[in-house]
Amino acid sequence: MKPLSGLLLIILLLCTIAPESANAQNYYFTVKSLKYEAFARELHFPVFYSDSTRALPTTKINQLLQLSELEMLKGYQTKTIFERVNYNNGTIYGGKTDLTYTIYTNNSKVLSLGFNEASSGMTTASWLRYYNFNPGNGDLVQLPDLFTPAGFKQFKRQAIKKSVSAFKKQIHDAGEQDSVWQEVIDDLNNDIADDFYIKGHSIILDGENRLSKRQKGWDMEIQFNLPTFSKYLSDYGKCVFGLKSGPVAQYKSKSLHQLFTGKIDKSAILFVLWPEEKTCEGIYCYQKYGRGITVRGDFVNGQINVEEESDGLKTKPHIIGRVTADSIIATWAKTKTSRPLPFVVYRK
Repeated sequence: MKPLSGLLLIILLLCTIAPESANAQNYYFTVKSLKYEAFARELHFPVFYSDSTRALPTTKINQLLQLSELEMLKGYQTKTIFERVNYNNGTIYGGKTDLTYTIYTNNSKVLSLGFNEASSGMTTASWLRYYNFNPGNGDLVQLPDLFTPAGFKQFKRQAIKKSVSAFKKQIHDAGEQDSVWQEVIDDLNNDIADDFYIKGHSIILDGENRLSKRQKGWDMEIQFNLPTFSKYLSDYGKCVFGLKSGPVAQYKSKSLHQLFTGKIDKSAILFVLWPEEKTCEGIYCYQKYGRGITVRGDFVNGQINVEEESDGLKTKPHIIGRVTADSIIATWAKTKTSRPLPFVVYRK
């Protein structure tokens, strides 16, 4: 047998010792696609599976995705898992007509996926949603979780500059003036897109949702490759991109858009909260029934005051309480005059 050449030996050694990163697609989770294709609707949704040692984070990821996108948990449907979201309920946007997904990264450091969605009612709408999870603990990961606080400020400056420059180039190439698109330019100058996904050694920001229906048609994706942001990364971010080894379950997301579990009085519930600047939206379900109840309202100085979206009810059930990084201690009341019940949930 001939000895291995020097080049081949180096390649084999690198393959052996290279750390797993976002570029190493060894499919940490098994994926099964649920489908509904009828009545001019095409809906596809992923369910993730793993071995028993990873059951807790896997269940957590599935529950957050199902409540957020389908408004119910798998196993509690009457006919189809899409039955809460695919019908025209008579509102301006109606039900979902399209729901497709793409999985960008699926390994032990990060699960990154996105949904392309559309609805039709009195008018039509389309939007994108991205979810990035820590597979070690099931936390939903937001962009700041990948960076140190100082590093995120630097990345944010870089991202704003690149986003504005890329958009201006597109409109100039199309013969458009800045003044026509000043609203979009000002928005891009103000902040970076919250929507992102991770693919290979890159972070891709997507500003598509920042455009109104009449403004759509521009490419709003901006790609950042590892050399341009590696020095800004947090320890978790370094693990994601292969610059640091070790398990990632120890890294807890700082975002409040998470899955909570607890009780209303004595009834077990799951609750997903996603806060905005001074408002918030959420959805909860009684674990006995698995069907989501949407809430919307105010979120000011850590205090929530939200009402349930209940069709036909003059007085809507409401939740009032305080939110911390790990818990929501509140009360739930069916009416303004009824006895409030304890609403206590903790980060799952």
